[in-house]
Amino acid sequence: MFRIGGMFRALVASVMLLGGAAQAVTIKYQANDLPDLVVGQDRWSYAYQLSGSFGFFEGINLLYPAANYADLDLTVPPDPGDWVSLPTQPDPVFPADGLLGISAMAVLNPIDHPFTLEFTWLSTGSPGAQSFEVFDDLFNVVAVGSTTLPAQTGLPEPGSLLLIGVALGLLNWRKRLR
Repeated sequence: MFRIGGMFRALVASVMLLGGAAQAVTIKYQANDLPDLVVGQDRWSYAYQLSGSFGFFEGINLLYPAANYADLDLTVPPDPGDWVSLPTQPDPVFPADGLLGISAMAVLNPIDHPFTLEFTWLSTGSPGAQSFEVFDDLFNVVAVGSTTLPAQTGLPEPGSLLLIGVALGLLNWRKRLR
């Protein structure tokens, strides 16, 4: 007679409930030094590549600390047929960080979309990764992350972690049967 343990039942239930495709949002960036048009202002641009899935009115907020960024200019916006974008300038007096809000105007699944932002870099060295928030259709933040360079690999998505867990559980179960 074949007996199924509680651990195995829990494993099967988790696969059935959580085994769907992961909808991770990734933003890759490339920082490019631009010619400085005004003496003392260090102009840069970020060339972004946005990947993931978005529902209607879902989107991202890229955050730019007021101590490091000024004069945000969205020079190559996301496709205006699919996206609404709003750059908000950093304000060191208030103090308030700059923000680039991008919202989907259609269900976009999956996407791989470029856009470019130019800015004045106020700090030393070269600019690096930026924080971002992912928000749902009611503008609730559902995830946070950090942009990555194109050559870097990110952490495994939740679906990958679940698959590894299932495989280890099945190996353990098979070992116990012997």
